[in-house]
Amino acid sequence: MGFRMDEFILIVRMLLFYTLGTQVMYGVTILLLERTMVNFYLSAIVENPTNIIHKSTNLFMKAVIGTGYLWYSKFAKYNWFLRKILILFGLVIQIIASIILYQIIIRTLTAIFL
Repeated sequence: MGFRMDEFILIVRMLLFYTLGTQVMYGVTILLLERTMVNFYLSAIVENPTNIIHKSTNLFMKAVIGTGYLWYSKFAKYNWFLRKILILFGLVIQIIASIILYQIIIRTLTAIFL
């Protein structure tokens, strides 16, 4: 009972697609709802984590939805309109980078295992 290689690549493909897609979509929600989503992210992150539970929670949050907050924190010093334009530009770059990263990983796995 194990995975065949094509099933393994399919699972990796789905997980990678969902993770990269979630990153982008959380960035879009930050673009639209701004402070509400930033407050949600900040309430889920534990400052100075001391145990493994808090550290793993922080790692999960940063890995799944962290780039939207990253774009917001980089552009928070600008006025509202310019911040929206810059976050939108950052999201376009992130979408392009996500597609390239997805293709590189999937094609490499396919070349190695199939």
